[in-house]
Amino acid sequence: MVVAGLPDRYESEGLDRDNMAMPEGHNRMIEAVCAANPNTVVVLLGGSPMELPWFDKVKAVLYMGLSGQAGGQAAADLLTGRANPSGKLTESWPVQYDDVAGKDTFGVYHPEYRESIYLGYRYYDKAGVDVRFPFGFGLSYTNFAYSDLKLEGRTVTATVKNTGTVFGAEVVQLYVAPPQDGPHRPLRELKRFARVELEPGESKTVSFTLDDRCFAIWDSGWKTPAGTYEIELAASSRDVRLRGEVQISGERIPAPAWQAGSWYEKPHGAPFRADWEKAMGRPMPPLPGPKKGSYTLDNSSMEMKDHSLIMKIMYSVTENIIAKSFGGKRDLSNPAFKMMVICATDCPIRASAINAGGALSDAVAKGLVEIANGHFLRAIGMMIRG
Repeated sequence: MVVAGLPDRYESEGLDRDNMAMPEGHNRMIEAVCAANPNTVVVLLGGSPMELPWFDKVKAVLYMGLSGQAGGQAAADLLTGRANPSGKLTESWPVQYDDVAGKDTFGVYHPEYRESIYLGYRYYDKAGVDVRFPFGFGLSYTNFAYSDLKLEGRTVTATVKNTGTVFGAEVVQLYVAPPQDGPHRPLRELKRFARVELEPGESKTVSFTLDDRCFAIWDSGWKTPAGTYEIELAASSRDVRLRGEVQISGERIPAPAWQAGSWYEKPHGAPFRADWEKAMGRPMPPLPGPKKGSYTLDNSSMEMKDHSLIMKIMYSVTENIIAKSFGGKRDLSNPAFKMMVICATDCPIRASAINAGGALSDAVAKGLVEIANGHFLRAIGMMIRG
């Protein structure tokens, strides 16, 4: 198994079912190839986590992300050993989409972000949910050993050694594991990371400096709960190599009264609305979607089609145009087709006019929106004057 990526951002976990599911045809093709050749290696391109139902049938996976024009040559260099993949994943990869706590957040007009701080590894680790690949994971053609952890005040140092036979780079991740006896906290949080390049047998010292924000929480301002914190140096969020403790003198912050027994104390599955409202300290009534009579250029044909014949026609025409690239089939069970339809119909009418290259003028776009609002005569006047 080889996974390559770059640790250039903290994970956001912006997942939806279409991002997680590859085209059914593409999964069947991989399984057919594996049946014919058990030594199959999959080179995976994509910008987000995916379900990999064939994972246990392949020998290796090389994840290239969105590698661009030179990706083919880069993949060839990595597969043949001319280069050593040394990246780490910037997102956790769930085993299946149903494992994502916020799966119901996506695809609605007014999403409710009830998960609070429990996104990505913060959720999976606290909930004890298995993942395909943890945050920060990545293998290479060599191995690395961690040793000599030292904690001196707010400075953390350790030694990393390349114990293999080829040059490689390791991304050392520093997590802070906070006390769990006060306000709800994740099991661990990434606070620092460093990339170190090593020749075979070479060792280097990595050093991190921690500040107050590495231990602080937001509670009407940044506050630092007092207590014992564990410092973890790791190769991923689930591969901790070295541990040490630091005592932090701060404030004694008790758990809020609403926290006991709530989803946030022991998260698992989707957050409960009642617990979310308690955490927010007020009722959170669902926000209404757009209504006929108040549509603007910022609404999309997808939002308006169920209440407007003209937008239903516009949506259908767009579907038919996209279907031409799929053999004329309008098959929303095909993730690729569905993704293209959503991209085209769930963008504001304003953006559709900009992207139409003159085929849809601003005046016509405004007129279509007015027709959707039920103002037919006003719309005709706009189109004539425009």
